Amino acid sequence: MPRWARVLRAAIGTGLMVGVAGGTVAAVIGLVPLLAGELSVRDWAGMSGKLGVVTTLLGFGFSGVLALIAGGRSFATLSLRFVASVGAGAGLVYWLVIGSTNAFRVWTLSAALFNLTLLVVMGASAASGALILAHRSRRALTQEGEALGSLGEGSLEDALAGRERELAAAERRR
Repeated sequence: MPRWARVLRAAIGTGLMVGVAGGTVAAVIGLVPLLAGELSVRDWAGMSGKLGVVTTLLGFGFSGVLALIAGGRSFATLSLRFVASVGAGAGLVYWLVIGSTNAFRVWTLSAALFNLTLLVVMGASAASGALILAHRSRRALTQEGEALGSLGEGSLEDALAGRERELAAAERRR
């Protein structure tokens, strides 16, 4: 699979993962005012959906920026501070995009600062969480410390031939 296709697949996956997490967090946090009667079900669902869309866009942006900045480096070589900074940058860019589409005229200074803080923190948190999840899944996929090859590389014939060799070796051990 060409590099651009893998980057696009990763961006879509990251965006969707972050979007589901953001929508879920908003839904859980929104339960408090909903149960207290201060929020209608319609407003609660709308807030959760909007935050899910926002965090999906942040995930796409983060993934694209990370692909451009990190180049061909693997997750193992990326530091948490670097990835959190890229995520915070994605939140800042998203805030600027929202602001440039008339929000700067409507927002008060306190609303603008609140939205800036919220988006930057959300971007950094989501990026950090994605890196931590990637490190943990990498450890889970490796067996007894052996190195994990790149996923998605190689041809189908190579994968099938490798699987046949593994089955034959397992059959000999029996």
